[in-house]
Amino acid sequence: MASLYDFSQAISKLNKEKKFAETLKYFKDGKNEFTPEQIGLNKYIVYEMISALIETNHYDVIFNFIEQHKLVLEPKNFSYLLKKFKDKPSVNWTVVNKFCDLVSVDSLDTECRTIEVERKGEKKPMELASSKEDWFAFKTKALFETQHYQECFDLSKVALESFEKFHYSNDVWFARRIALSKKHLGNSADALNELLLILRRKKEWFIQNEVAQIYKENGDNEKAFKFAISAINNFGDLEYKVGLLVLIAELLALKDEKELSFKHYSLSKLLRLQEEWNVPNSVSSALSQFTFEQITIEKLPDLKRELKKYWSSFNPQQTAPKQNTTQRQTGKIDRILHNDEKGADGFIKFDGNKSIYFRVNATEEIIKKIAVGLEVEFKVLPATEDKKEKAVQLKTK
Repeated sequence: MASLYDFSQAISKLNKEKKFAETLKYFKDGKNEFTPEQIGLNKYIVYEMISALIETNHYDVIFNFIEQHKLVLEPKNFSYLLKKFKDKPSVNWTVVNKFCDLVSVDSLDTECRTIEVERKGEKKPMELASSKEDWFAFKTKALFETQHYQECFDLSKVALESFEKFHYSNDVWFARRIALSKKHLGNSADALNELLLILRRKKEWFIQNEVAQIYKENGDNEKAFKFAISAINNFGDLEYKVGLLVLIAELLALKDEKELSFKHYSLSKLLRLQEEWNVPNSVSSALSQFTFEQITIEKLPDLKRELKKYWSSFNPQQTAPKQNTTQRQTGKIDRILHNDEKGADGFIKFDGNKSIYFRVNATEEIIKKIAVGLEVEFKVLPATEDKKEKAVQLKTK
């Protein structure tokens, strides 16, 4: 008879070799040698077994395992287990939501670990979010994805008030969930204003898409089209923009541009077929309303090229906006909004009492010296239609 220690070591070895199905079989065959209490009190077995159950998608068994062995999950390991759900190709947010409730958020650690990462051949320290911040990030996301919008709104507000410093732009994502929850709760005006503010900091295609959706719902199709085109031209895999393509198709139909609308619906359908995803009935139904000849999957590359050319026609001409080159300005960093693994941003005081926004990437040399009171030289990038002026090309004075 193997000891409990040997039993736990064998389970750990199988998991390290990624033989998760074998882990479950080994546990099933050997668990009767020990009492449920013995297993439940062994934190190593508990951690490895829940890991294996997550890896093999045996989600219901996780909760049965916890109940059977009367487990109280260790806060120290909880964040690691939670992150395993996010590594799955398709996240089951209902399970994540339930899993988050297995631990009291107040019991979770607020300490932030620092690890060393390599960027462009240079090793740099990177601070990780605390277990408590991770919990809020997962729980609010799970609440939103499972359509518990009032709870998501309330908890996201608590999250924003709970930390002085955020990681991975979590403050942006909490603010976005607040805005989108407001939309689903019937307050689209506030949601739109808040999403537009978020776009100033995080110009992501899916936020532009959300803004476009609200404008369309409000009947402002011109602005909806503008933001939808910005989103399709923005960085991001086209395969994940199949819903955005449908939005553009709907807006083109409203403009009576039938052939372009048909081609956007077709691209959305063909991308789904290529990825072996289901084609929604709404897309098939919309395509059946047109009299054009259906586009086959073999024509997908040609269709992509054609529509990319169409989208790029809405981009400003490739003449970069003129910068204020009369002379470099000088000033002092007056306030820092964020300084994390992605870079830093804030405001510079210059020319008496003027204030100007700046942002520097984590790869820029000056990032190591960013601090309130630092004297800097910079150029001014003038304001455009949808952006305020900002300081660029920062150097220490």
